[in-house]
Amino acid sequence: MARVFLSHSSRDAREATALKRWLVGQDPGLAEEIFLDLDPVTGIQPGERWKEALRRSNARCEAVICLLSDHWEASAECRTEFRTAETLGKLILCARLEPLADGGITGEWQRCDLFGEGPGTEITVDGQSGPVIFLTEGLQRLRRGLHRAGIGAEHFVWPPPDDPDRAPYRGWEPLEEADAAVFFGRDGQIVRGLDALRGMRSSGIRSLFVILGPSGTGKSSFLRAGLLPRLRRDDRHFLVLDIMRPEGNALTGERGFAPAVHGLRTGLGLDRPTLGEIKAACLGADAARLRAWLAEAQQTAAGRLLEAGAGTPPPTLVLPLDQGEELFSADAGPQAARFLDLLAGLLHRDDGTTPGMIVAGTIRADRYEALQTAPELAGLQSVLFDELKPMPPARFKEVILGPAARAAAAGQPLTVEPTLVDRLLADCGPGADTLPLLSLTLARLYRDYWGAGELTLAGYEAMGGMTQVVQTEIDSILAADQDERQAQLNALHSAFIPWLATINPDNDQPMRRLARLVDLPAGARPLIEALVEKRLLVKDERGGETVVEVALESLLRQWEELAAWLTTEREDLKETDNLERATAAWEHSGRNEAWLIEGERLDSAEELAAKPGFRDRLNSARPFLAASRRREEDRLAAEKLRQEAELTAAREKQEAAEAHAAALRKRSRVLKVVLAAAVLIAVAAVAGFFQTSLARREADTRTREATARRLVAEGQSMLTRDRPGGDVRAIQQILAAHAIGPTAEGEGALMKAVGTLWGVQEIIETADSVDSVAFSPDGRRIVSGGGDNTVRVWDAATGRPAGEPMTGHTDAVLSGGFSPDGRRIVSGGGDNTVRVWDAATGRPAGEPMTGHTDAVLSVGFSPDGRRIVSGSRDKTVRL
Repeated sequence: MARVFLSHSSRDAREATALKRWLVGQDPGLAEEIFLDLDPVTGIQPGERWKEALRRSNARCEAVICLLSDHWEASAECRTEFRTAETLGKLILCARLEPLADGGITGEWQRCDLFGEGPGTEITVDGQSGPVIFLTEGLQRLRRGLHRAGIGAEHFVWPPPDDPDRAPYRGWEPLEEADAAVFFGRDGQIVRGLDALRGMRSSGIRSLFVILGPSGTGKSSFLRAGLLPRLRRDDRHFLVLDIMRPEGNALTGERGFAPAVHGLRTGLGLDRPTLGEIKAACLGADAARLRAWLAEAQQTAAGRLLEAGAGTPPPTLVLPLDQGEELFSADAGPQAARFLDLLAGLLHRDDGTTPGMIVAGTIRADRYEALQTAPELAGLQSVLFDELKPMPPARFKEVILGPAARAAAAGQPLTVEPTLVDRLLADCGPGADTLPLLSLTLARLYRDYWGAGELTLAGYEAMGGMTQVVQTEIDSILAADQDERQAQLNALHSAFIPWLATINPDNDQPMRRLARLVDLPAGARPLIEALVEKRLLVKDERGGETVVEVALESLLRQWEELAAWLTTEREDLKETDNLERATAAWEHSGRNEAWLIEGERLDSAEELAAKPGFRDRLNSARPFLAASRRREEDRLAAEKLRQEAELTAAREKQEAAEAHAAALRKRSRVLKVVLAAAVLIAVAAVAGFFQTSLARREADTRTREATARRLVAEGQSMLTRDRPGGDVRAIQQILAAHAIGPTAEGEGALMKAVGTLWGVQEIIETADSVDSVAFSPDGRRIVSGGGDNTVRVWDAATGRPAGEPMTGHTDAVLSGGFSPDGRRIVSGGGDNTVRVWDAATGRPAGEPMTGHTDAVLSVGFSPDGRRIVSGSRDKTVRL
């Protein structure tokens, strides 16, 4: 399938053929890479259409060349081809064959002229009487544009001019933009990623490009060495900021948002504001000033573009965000939520428009739900790019041979023995760790054998093979003596747990942590440095401090001893993260007592904080634990006082009862005599009283029945309008009659009155069953969900619909409700999803939340509206 499509009018077939011939003459490799519908080899076969061929080649096509002329602009088919390319997000290069009016549908794209004054190039076309003459400068500009549009690694310089000795096999070192030339195996994903970003720029609707994938699939490398170098080349449409990584200070850290903005501006020659002023604006949540500074950078960049007309839109800003899961980790810090708030303000204005900015970020698959449900980002729409699956075996050959070929082309003799290629491919098993292990293996082979100019099977077998490469690297820094080796392992244990590794609470899998070198035990630091030298750990300077982290999380699974430590101390690591989160929440609340812990949870936390391996890491939690203990002691003291007071009161009551009993016993002897006489008198009195009461009760009953009949009769007359008083008075009298003297006549009258007056206010007839209803907090609206798969809002006073039905569920809506502020609606359905809606507009507020494996029967917001809980028929509750 072709990489470049050539769109032309049938009347310009001669010029199109000439252009392809010239391009192939400059680069013979393009012979089968340019799609020209007239070409007998690469052209359209009978029955095919151009745009259908483009759609079929979508995953590989990198650019579309439009040969503009009056014929092209008059052709409906040519315009359709252009719109198809634009819809698919392709890079478009426009070459004019003759003078044309400015503007038109291609006005946004840069053009080069193949006509005009200046030296020309003659191109002979078979079967034509004379040559085609194109402006030489225009041809060269088109060729340069086509080269810059190249997706493949071969289109980038190797080695980097400022690092001529850079290794082509990077191992576990973080790939940078300079490594685009040796980044192989992901061309198809790069094409589709760039297409998606161009589509986002064109529509202006979605502003979050989320690169999703499990650990080990190369998300960071795909962003850094795959997308960003190619976006920077397309400077007419994209303006890329420096890469930011949240770490512990998402706004002001060395790789935070403020330095990214400052780096963009200084790169464009904009010296003010200073980095300190930008940091202050970030901390002050001054989105207006930041938006103005970013817009100024866009306009400055646009002004530097050649042929940038007055109506040409400025390039879209792209903020690369690496390791997005750090925004939701226990170490995120208070700046994480403030960054998300600020980002929402930059990406979404009050008028509903966006400032021309896309955030392209990587995040682990197991942390995506936290991003989806972040309340700060509600209302922002995203594009989910989840194509970075574990690399298929067919692509591993590119990863093995590609970097060696680039090194050889640069003058460094390097080959890979064919038997080694076959063996590596045979050893590449399934799973997310295969690519990291292959990368580390190739890096070690290069490190040890590049001087010989060939990587061989013998060298591979000597190092123990790919499956043992991590353990071999670890063993190489440890002593041969068993006692000394055990002491070294103990030192490494105290460094990795709890400083450099933890456990993901969502999937119970190990995760890396960023740690300050000064926090690591002194006895472990020489070994840490050795692991840095082996590229298994990464050391960097951040904010004047040296920090260390695991290069790739495959280390946590492939190093046998470390994997065993993590299994043993899994629960303590998770509890440590929980305690740090609880501490951060308490501090964020202004040290509100409601956020403290108590009981067994407090006892367990104090025990954990006292453990030798965790004591230092949990120093920041000690004020929280101390406050919790003080409150617990106060609670226990108050409980003890209450119990003592109850005991004293009980004793006093017992003593009083005993004294009273003694007095009664003393008087009982006298009372016995008096009682005998009284009994005789009482018997006679009771007999007389009983007869009198019976007569009185019978007379009273007859009076009540007469009164009740009178009230019933009057009430019935009022209901039939034979007597003044009205329906309300009639019901009151009938109810009073029933209370005074229940009779069959009264009950019948009551039932008749209820049947006559009872009315049902019908809201509206719906298309299907209604399975859930709920009032808004102010009682003015009602939300309902039903069997027609829609969510509807009604005016509680009039019963009329308030807006259009909200669609998106693919099965019945079984539950729903308003947020505490009434601004959002949450719904759960038989399609196993939870969805959030904007109550004012009826539009979805983010992507559907998935995870349940059966129907969602109940949903609800937390009191602060920041979290959502759902319950499902799959017997799970998700938060």
